[in-house]
Amino acid sequence: PYKFYYHTTLQLVDLSVCTEIYNGSFSGCESLSKLIIRTPSVCSLKTTGALDGSGIDLGTGYVYVPDELVDSYKAAKNWSKYAAQIRPISEL
Repeated sequence: PYKFYYHTTLQLVDLSVCTEIYNGSFSGCESLSKLIIRTPSVCSLKTTGALDGSGIDLGTGYVYVPDELVDSYKAAKNWSKYAAQIRPISEL
């Protein structure tokens, strides 16, 4: 957790394998406009606080996930807060 906490210039994170994102992981990353999660199953978002103050939380960034998982992410616990920001990887 807190790996990228308040890394204000971070714009892109591309995760090939991710099973969990913890509280504070991307908090304060106001420039984060693309979070790409390529894992073939839904990555658990432990709390919505993991993205507090990020570009995604501010509505200026997006989370890109495998196309077949978009609806699953939008409905998943804690990810549902960011449903409007979740997009298929094919839109990159």
